[in-house]
Amino acid sequence: MSTTAAFKGLNNVSDKLRLGLAWLTQADNIDISDTGAIKKRAGYTLAFAGATTAAYATLDEQRCFVVDGGQLKALTGPDAAVLLLSGLASAPMHWTEVNGQVFFSNGVDSGIIQPDNEVLPWRESALRDIEFLNAAGEAVGALLDPLPLGVGVIQHWKGRIYCAQYFPEADQSAVWFSQPLGFHLFALDTDFILLPGRVTMLAPHDSALLIGTDRAIHAYTAEGLVQLAPYGVVPGQHWADDDKKRTLFWSQRGLCAGLPFANLTERQVSVAPGLAAAGALVLSKGQKRYLVALQQGGTPFNSLN
Repeated sequence: MSTTAAFKGLNNVSDKLRLGLAWLTQADNIDISDTGAIKKRAGYTLAFAGATTAAYATLDEQRCFVVDGGQLKALTGPDAAVLLLSGLASAPMHWTEVNGQVFFSNGVDSGIIQPDNEVLPWRESALRDIEFLNAAGEAVGALLDPLPLGVGVIQHWKGRIYCAQYFPEADQSAVWFSQPLGFHLFALDTDFILLPGRVTMLAPHDSALLIGTDRAIHAYTAEGLVQLAPYGVVPGQHWADDDKKRTLFWSQRGLCAGLPFANLTERQVSVAPGLAAAGALVLSKGQKRYLVALQQGGTPFNSLN
């Protein structure tokens, strides 16, 4: 009789007849420990009831915000929330955080949530003439722009905020970036990156800004743009920082990490990528897991069927 000392995990890609006993071809509602033991997964409890379309928890895990029926709310306890802003559009909300300030944008509405939960406008209506010193030490004027209308995905990286805007008539996206530490000031004539398709993710890594579109994955640095993979990223708020060592995110071909770039699941897991995704790293009982929740849809690229 064959036995196995530990289970390796799920493999629904390889031929079942060639797999050893250590692999599972189906793994519903179970966890596998770091020693390869199988146990029933933990259940869940209701945290907030409502017509929630977006949520964001701050990096210090002390504040949580939701968009509930077009209202921006701060959660204050189990099923309790304080209204911060009303009348928001139903478009997907995107978030990023800088020094306790939470920036949000859905392409229509935008704002900044202060550390005390006061909401301030992000987009200013008028252009601003500012001065800076050139290489000769002379004061030079510069006319800068406000946050562009129509930006969706946003991300803070290396002292700037990057904002993606899709132009359907050209089927391309512009990623605008703000002035250093001037997150409401943009030079739209010079400070941008152009990419084919729609940007679905901007994720920070110490060595590059990871940019996912609906057709490719790129890394952006001061040296320029490099394509990492010829497939895209599922829309949503699903990137997670793994102790500053790598950034995890959900692609059209499963779980990926960077940098260096790697697809962590394509060889053994076949799963429909979903139409949208939300993901996070969860620490529980000494183990670290990446959890992803998918809006059902799509077709697995490596299905056996």
